[in-house]
Amino acid sequence: MKQFFATIIYFSFVFIFQSQGQTSIPNGDFENWVSYNGYQNPQYWDTPNQSISLALPFGTQVVTKSTDHESGSYSARLESKQLTFPSIVVPGVVTLGTLTIDIFNQTYSIVGGCPITDKPTHLKGFYKYQPQGGDSCAIGVGFTKWNNGTRDSVGIGSFSTLETINTWTPFSAWVNYVLDEQPDTFNILAISSADTTPTAGSVLFVDNLYLDYTVGINHEDPSSGIDIYQDREEQQILVYFDFEKPESTTIKFFNMTGQVISETPVENMIKGRRVLNYKGSPAGIYVLEIIHGGKMFSKKFFIDHR
Repeated sequence: MKQFFATIIYFSFVFIFQSQGQTSIPNGDFENWVSYNGYQNPQYWDTPNQSISLALPFGTQVVTKSTDHESGSYSARLESKQLTFPSIVVPGVVTLGTLTIDIFNQTYSIVGGCPITDKPTHLKGFYKYQPQGGDSCAIGVGFTKWNNGTRDSVGIGSFSTLETINTWTPFSAWVNYVLDEQPDTFNILAISSADTTPTAGSVLFVDNLYLDYTVGINHEDPSSGIDIYQDREEQQILVYFDFEKPESTTIKFFNMTGQVISETPVENMIKGRRVLNYKGSPAGIYVLEIIHGGKMFSKKFFIDHR
């Protein structure tokens, strides 16, 4: 019920189309908005606004144009809101695919995407987040390829946080390519409540999203200087650091409900290794979050114990 829309994140990348050259995200700065009957959507992006508008007067918009921006004139404001009938919390969601929601039967689908003929290394942009009740947000990118009548997942990158971030802050989602293939389609999805139990009032702002093609070390990138290894036999994550300078650093390993599985104390780090154990944790999706000098790096893991 209240968990219905939270399951959208990470698993809803189903795509079509093709393109060439380094790829730009259409309206990634959220400057252009289109007005419909009773609501607005950012141009080229879909949201739950249309489906919620059908539930009025009980419904409302969960994605709105905001003048609180990192640059330009506007950003996208995503807020998780409580509906009266049916009694569910609907997260704010933006996607480059087509989002179809049946509010009353509590079903959804995401299809479509944008063309691509290259392989970006990161999804980057800027965000602010004000969570409620231990909620978390997520911003993800997925890459697929049509192959013999089916669509294969080629790569995925995601960023997630539980932290309150009141100033515009850069994020970086490092793409993990699981197939040595050239994708033909990509989709981006951002959600204000990635928790299994979304909380009304959680607000995510996103602005200036772009695909990055960084090769080698870029010390402006939150993920540079970090190597991560998963030791399945010992059920632990090994994190190696080689930063430019010592900065306040903390590492958290948590599940998709926001429960912290393992955490290091806050300390100044420049070079070394830290070990985070996940023994006894059930199979599922987990997120490693590293904050170093105010910059954040996040990586998703699937733990299966096999």
